Order: sequence, then structure tokens, then C-alpha cells
Amino acid sequence: LEMLADDILFFKTMDIDMIGMGPYLAHHETPMGSWDQPLDKEELFSLSCKMIAVTRLVLRDVNIASTTALQAIRADGREIGLTWGANVTMPNLTPKEVRKNYQLYEGKPCMDEGRAECKGCLLGRIESVGRKVAFNQWGDSKHYSGKNGL
Repeated sequence: LEMLADDILFFKTMDIDMIGMGPYLAHHETPMGSWDQPLDKEELFSLSCKMIAVTRLVLRDVNIASTTALQAIRADGREIGLTWGANVTMPNLTPKEVRKNYQLYEGKPCMDEGRAECKGCLLGRIESVGRKVAFNQWGDSKHYSGKNGL
């Protein structure tokens, strides 16, 4: 927990504008694949949500991503991340035919969806927790815009 708190302080010290963090899920074909993870997936999910929440409290105006790794643990993971303080999701725009080459971890969601299906699905997920998608708007964080006079 001390290292995670240090991470948040590092984000603040480095004047970070956007943070993409989520549970670390090791792929079985990597050196970390045989690692005995100290937390089960539900504990890891809970800790990840708490990190999002604490980071939001400390860094109120940065963009924080609700990652697909959250959804790899729970089907509604990205939605839950949004309710804990994340304000960004990232659609998978990698062409469907090459996504199999970009599996950072098992259970990565949306591997079989095309761009149109991904857009519709993600829009529904975001709206299901009372949020709106800012289509055709600049995506910089308020933090970035504030320090750069935008």
C-alpha cells in the first residue's frame, strides 16, 4: 500500500495529465506468468478501484482511465471504474484481424468486436452508469488545459 501511495504522490510531483492504471494481470506466456499473485482477482479489482478513487481525490482535474483490465476481471469492470472516479475509457480500435497479437493478458474483452460494435457497446456501458460521452470534443484533461492556458 505504501508503494501505491508513493505512485499517487509521483503522479502529483510529475504533474501528470492522464493516468492509465488498472489491475496488473500477467499473461501466462510471459516471465510473470508463473508469478504467484498475492491477491485474488476480486481483491485486485477492489484495490484497483480504491486506487482510482484516491487518485481522483488527490488529483481532481486529471484524466483517469477505466481500463479493459478491470473488465477482464468483471464484466462490468469499466463501468465500475467510472463510478469510482475514472473519467476516460478507451475503445479498442485495433483492427479485429490483428487483435490476437495484442493480448497483454488473458480475458481481454472485446477481442471479437469490430469498431462499430465497440463504439455502440462502449457507449451503452458508459451511459449505463449515468455518464455521457463527449463526442467531437477535445480530450485533454482540465489539468492539462489549465496549465497550458487552453
